[in-house]
Amino acid sequence: MNIASALIKRVLETSDGEIWNECAQHYFPPEYSSLYKIINKHYTKFHAIPTFEELSFEIRDAATKETLFAVQAVDVDVETSLLLHYLKNEYTQAEILESLDSYVENTVAFEDAEESVEELHQIVMDIEAKVDLQPPAESMQRIQLFETEEEYSRYVTLGLNADFDIQHQFTPKDLILVGGFRGSGKSLTCNNIAVNMFNTGKSSITYSTEMDKRVILRRMCSISTGIDASKIRGRNLNVTEWNILAAWWASRFADSNKVLNLYKDHKSFDKFHSKLTSSCELLPEQQLDVVYDPNLTIGKIQADLDKKMKRNMNVGIIIIDYLNKVKLNITPSKRGAFDWMEQIEISSALKNIAKTYECPVFAPFQTTEGGAISFAKGILIDADAGYILKAYEKSDRCITFENIKMRDGPDISFTSVMNWSSLKMGPESALTPEDKEAEAKKTGESIEDL
Repeated sequence: MNIASALIKRVLETSDGEIWNECAQHYFPPEYSSLYKIINKHYTKFHAIPTFEELSFEIRDAATKETLFAVQAVDVDVETSLLLHYLKNEYTQAEILESLDSYVENTVAFEDAEESVEELHQIVMDIEAKVDLQPPAESMQRIQLFETEEEYSRYVTLGLNADFDIQHQFTPKDLILVGGFRGSGKSLTCNNIAVNMFNTGKSSITYSTEMDKRVILRRMCSISTGIDASKIRGRNLNVTEWNILAAWWASRFADSNKVLNLYKDHKSFDKFHSKLTSSCELLPEQQLDVVYDPNLTIGKIQADLDKKMKRNMNVGIIIIDYLNKVKLNITPSKRGAFDWMEQIEISSALKNIAKTYECPVFAPFQTTEGGAISFAKGILIDADAGYILKAYEKSDRCITFENIKMRDGPDISFTSVMNWSSLKMGPESALTPEDKEAEAKKTGESIEDL
């Protein structure tokens, strides 16, 4: 007896259409292909699992009849769901061994460490695509109407607009996409969300394809402290600003008060940083983690998350900056850069990351100057929420998030205050230039006074 024949017999005996729907043809050995196709054809046509007698009439070739007789002769008394589980395991193990054999034979001697890790993660992704690894759906009899307190405690707000946050929180499995033209504030949105998550006591992990860690941390510092970003970049701070900056830098580390107090005496930020990083550790559950990789792939993201999500970092959100620059793997797409088909697959992969790690994923994407999606609207298929950024003149001091998709929540757009000096967005709401003009006509006031 083998698992494939045992599963087919139990499905035929019990008429278990639910289990049959989960049986992919490639799970079965090749010698069962013909029998599988005949059963599946009958099930698709009549919406019922055939009996052994019906199959005996439908099967015409001798080899398939012999396979059916062998299945019928099997003596098995195991639940169909358990047999399917065993069959998936058997198939997956065979696929892993075959893929690893091919990798060792054809690739491993020629690749460096980074390429080897990437290739191994690509093997995992390929196998995941072939095998349904999702847990069985909760039965309609037992499903609860509301989330548990523990589940609800993991919902997050983005902190970009207080009025919106009151009305909607994102679940741990949400994919949030925000489109914008170059220079509209996509990366700044990512930086603000990371800072807001830190301020709620949670960690964020930002994967950047364009800006390195230092540039991003300087932006986060400006957002957090309110200090002009250009002054931080040029190290042109007054005494008060240096003290504020040092206090924020120390807030990222555990047991840092003593080192911060020493800084207040010697006033050397470089000396303070050296002492802080050598004697204190980053907060374990409240970090602004940044990964810079101009050649970012889905495999690299997953490899990094596999390590970090096990450290109990209390990650509140995963940020990918930005979607259009991420690749499925290290092999260049045959259709060239910014391949729209690959963009859709990457969007789907990001949604799977959110579900796998049970952590919301936020990712900006490129649009045309007019706000149209540059490559394919299909990238929004797997998104739970989608927005288009609308930037104005800097003197207008506001930025709009126009809602274009919301799967389970209010279909609401919002406009937040934008401080271009400190780079901070929100959380206060703001009037758009059009709203200000309309209000001015009503009240007779100058637009600048609103």
